[in-house]
Amino acid sequence: MDPNTLWAIVLIAIGAALIILELFIPSGGLIGIASVGCFILAVYLGYQAGETTGMVTLCVSVIVVGAMIYFALKLWPHTPLGKKALPSADDPAGSITKPLEHLVGLRGVSVSDLMPNGRIEIDGKSHDAVSQGMIIEAGASIEVISIESNRILVMQVDLPHDESTNLETTNEVEFSSFEDDLEQTMGSIGTFNCPSCSERLTLPPSFTGTQVQCPQCQNIINVQTNIP
Repeated sequence: MDPNTLWAIVLIAIGAALIILELFIPSGGLIGIASVGCFILAVYLGYQAGETTGMVTLCVSVIVVGAMIYFALKLWPHTPLGKKALPSADDPAGSITKPLEHLVGLRGVSVSDLMPNGRIEIDGKSHDAVSQGMIIEAGASIEVISIESNRILVMQVDLPHDESTNLETTNEVEFSSFEDDLEQTMGSIGTFNCPSCSERLTLPPSFTGTQVQCPQCQNIINVQTNIP
């Protein structure tokens, strides 16, 4: 056998092996370029051995390259590299959303106006976010409700439930204390409704002033004009 023909066969085999190797070793295309070089050199050596050998070498190279590319596309999604690069059927949005999943349910503050896109800050880290159907002003409290296609969806939240509950409890205690003081006083000099909030107020006999503050709405009321 002509040495050129032998080397052409060897180079075709090496080129096919390099195509398979490219699937498992990320080389930035260097292994693929080396594979193409092997096939080109194989065709050149085939023509050095004779025109017929060159044509056969060219046809074999084209068939081998086509077959290797076909099987590579079939095999690559099942390789570790392919699984990292391609989204799975269970996760159509891809694995890029997974690093953000831990943000769901967390609260933060809007750094800029969300109209609906903007910037938010959670635990000292800044993120791009999208508001859910409303404009959120900068400085507002927000909560992450979901991650969709690598986008952080947020909504504006009010005061935490425990804080609002404490505020209501404080107001109730203060008003109850005011009513208890009135009940402990014997008799009264008048009862009337607050003109602002319609709260029923009762003044003790010892009251000598002309104005009183409503414990509910904090308005100053002129006693002489409101007592019937």
